[in-house]
Amino acid sequence: MDLVLFALKARLDGFFRQNKLQRVLLLGGGIVLSGFYGWLFSYMLEQAQNGGVTTVTEVIQYINLFVLGITIIRGFFPAYVPKLDLIPRLYPIKPMKRFWVELPVELFSPFNFILVNFLFLLFILAPTYTLLHLLQTIIVLLTAHVTKRSLQVMVERKMRWLHINFLSAAVLGAGFVALQAQLPMYKPATSWFELVVHLAALGLFLGANYFLELAAFEPKKKVVNYSHNKNRSLSWRLFKNSKHPKQLLLFGLGLKLIILGADAALYTAKGMHIYEKNLTIWIFFGPAIIYSYVFNNTWGFYKNLWLTVERTGGGIQDFLRSSLIPLRVPLLIDAAILAVYVAFFNHEDGLFMLIMYAGSVLVLTPLGIAASFISPKVVKGSIMSFSAKTSYLYNMLSLLLVGLLLLPLLHNILFLIYPVLIGITMFAMIAVLKENRNYKHELFGKLFKADA
Repeated sequence: MDLVLFALKARLDGFFRQNKLQRVLLLGGGIVLSGFYGWLFSYMLEQAQNGGVTTVTEVIQYINLFVLGITIIRGFFPAYVPKLDLIPRLYPIKPMKRFWVELPVELFSPFNFILVNFLFLLFILAPTYTLLHLLQTIIVLLTAHVTKRSLQVMVERKMRWLHINFLSAAVLGAGFVALQAQLPMYKPATSWFELVVHLAALGLFLGANYFLELAAFEPKKKVVNYSHNKNRSLSWRLFKNSKHPKQLLLFGLGLKLIILGADAALYTAKGMHIYEKNLTIWIFFGPAIIYSYVFNNTWGFYKNLWLTVERTGGGIQDFLRSSLIPLRVPLLIDAAILAVYVAFFNHEDGLFMLIMYAGSVLVLTPLGIAASFISPKVVKGSIMSFSAKTSYLYNMLSLLLVGLLLLPLLHNILFLIYPVLIGITMFAMIAVLKENRNYKHELFGKLFKADA
């Protein structure tokens, strides 16, 4: 217990050690947002109780799915969040103790605080959202967190697939799946007995996660094959040979492919789309993921490209062209994925998706270029290091802008917001490019002197 308390205190102290004002503002914004969503869902519950289109059961189901989806997605978007490595693996501590120390410390985060704040506000505002439902949603939150940390282990470390620990994890995971098949956790509980079943399922999943960690041994290593073909374009060679951005871009594109594939499978099976139940999925239909992973920090990833342009006395147009060169191939791949999805699985909303995608590119590209000058981040760590390498503030701003681009879903007249947003971001980019000389020393100091 002393170790847990010490770790919690250290984590709390670390939250506001750097960028204190920015983090306080983000936390305050998150609390305000949780209040808004609490009111929104309480209003939906009230309407459902008064005979609205949806029933109370469906709204509570949406709440559970919302918590489940946003908790898992938060680990991978807008940037990958690596699993908390609180206690070094060489430290002499029993695996079980390490597990029970790291788990509560991971849960102790601003994101979970905002989410729990949302749930308690909903519990206070909506009489139909009972204590039973609140406890069930908290179990859903814990299950989502365990799912996220299991995926993080699979991503970051090698796995001994035939080891007894992995087989134990598979057996316990199968038990969890069997219980969920009989009594899905996201469906509102009608009795306390169902809550006990959900707790049993969570216990099985925790056990599976524990054995999964034991089955994993060392961080993954990656071999990079460099492209030396002079006939290839510079965009392709930057994509092929740049280790860190390539890894993150492939990971982000793979995540998008999984989301769109799941939506396509659901549409094929049931004739409906995931975003009809969970609006946050709309984010993955645009190119936001490649910007939040890499291109909100272009010069951090491609610092030698910036140095080359700078040393050759490059002007505004040179920096603009150089910023766009690394973007071409990833953006082409991302657009191709969406085009295939729209062509085969989504004709109804296909036109809007393509317009939204084009608008997102025209909005996020200038923002990413400006962010790369104003808020560069040093890219460090091994090739399999997934720590966030882009500005959190500009990632949140990117998501806000993408959210505004989705407003025409409410009414077509809101397409008028597109030229406004494009104009604002273009103006900001031009203003930053004109002042690029003022950022010269700061960029060089952050990107190169940090390694000295």
